[in-house]
Amino acid sequence: MKKYIYGKNSVLDALKNNFPINKLYLQKGLNIKINFNNIVFLPLNELNKMIHGNHQGYIAEIEDYKYYDFGTIIKDKPEIVLILDHIQDPQNFGAIIRSANVFNVKHIIIPKNRACEVTPTVLKTSSGGFNNIKIIKVGSLFESINELKKHDFWIYATVLNNNAISLDKISFNKPTCIIMGNEESGVSNTLIKHADQAIYIKQSGIVQSLNVSAATAIVLYEATKTN
Repeated sequence: MKKYIYGKNSVLDALKNNFPINKLYLQKGLNIKINFNNIVFLPLNELNKMIHGNHQGYIAEIEDYKYYDFGTIIKDKPEIVLILDHIQDPQNFGAIIRSANVFNVKHIIIPKNRACEVTPTVLKTSSGGFNNIKIIKVGSLFESINELKKHDFWIYATVLNNNAISLDKISFNKPTCIIMGNEESGVSNTLIKHADQAIYIKQSGIVQSLNVSAATAIVLYEATKTN
């Protein structure tokens, strides 16, 4: 099945950053010059048949996303790694990728099973944030955490429990690994037990918890700001 990203900004960002695109579909009459070899110009009604969304006259047929392996982290030695514990919603995943890019966090670990993969919806929601991000797919988050610990990563899990410390009281040790939890159940108990520190975002409203993408942005801001 063919995969597409669409929308002017998403497509132009993908082109700018050399994302693997097989074919570009543009609306006839667009006054734009694009340096790309395989372009097909189609009338609006034909583009609408391809995509049921606001494509703005820009559709790109993309290759399957190429995931990285865990060894990439050992090679790159990043200061911060983000682990997503079975995030399900592609909108959340895309927004998290965008936030990671904003705060220059380039390595994201996801599990192979029961989690959202990198889909066209994820790429579109990231609004170009997928560029320069390395998404690592692993068989076991637990084993990945243990391996990160062997390389001196300090593991932080976002959770509401009696052992958690407010985010504004944390001075992040580097290298840092931050675990963000599933939309419904949060971070799994297995991963919480093997984290070095549980953290939470202090709240004062009546809503019990933040959306995971919003929470991720706040945590990454705190983890990357200069004290």
